[in-house]
Amino acid sequence: METDTALGPRQQLELLHAELVERGWAPEMRGTEHKPYLSVANPDDPGLNGMVTALHGHYRWTWGPVLGPLEDVRIAANTILAVLREVGP
Repeated sequence: METDTALGPRQQLELLHAELVERGWAPEMRGTEHKPYLSVANPDDPGLNGMVTALHGHYRWTWGPVLGPLEDVRIAANTILAVLREVGP
């Protein structure tokens, strides 16, 4: 899904939220109006979790690494699911 980068951070995170919900995950919008973030946890193993923000043209983990460009929410969602997937034997 291509998105409009003119949207604010909260609206960008809402788009990512919708993409993750569509994939069966249940992220939660958190933070403040000026510093929103999305809390994401693996539905099968909530210990695998992270916080995502929309900053400087990219979706990012709150500690900095880029997940994907704001222009394509699917890339960020794919990266989140890959990182937070359950790793089996």
